[in-house]
Amino acid sequence: MHEGRVVEYVSRQLKTNERNYPTHDLELAVVVFALKSWKHYMYGARFSIFSDHKSLKYLFD
Repeated sequence: MHEGRVVEYVSRQLKTNERNYPTHDLELAVVVFALKSWKHYMYGARFSIFSDHKSLKYLFD
C-alpha cells in the first residue's frame, strides 16, 4: 500500500499440483508470486510485506 492506498491488484489460477498444497504453502506462494510480479517496482527500494496469516509470521519477524 502506498500512503494507505492499494498500488496494484494481480491474480492467477492455481496450477493442478498447487491445489494440493497446504494453506501455509499457498500463502507463501502468493508472497513469492507478488515479489516476482512487482520486482521492477521494488528493485533497489525498501519495502514491507504485510500478512495476516499466523503461520507465516515466523518468516516475517
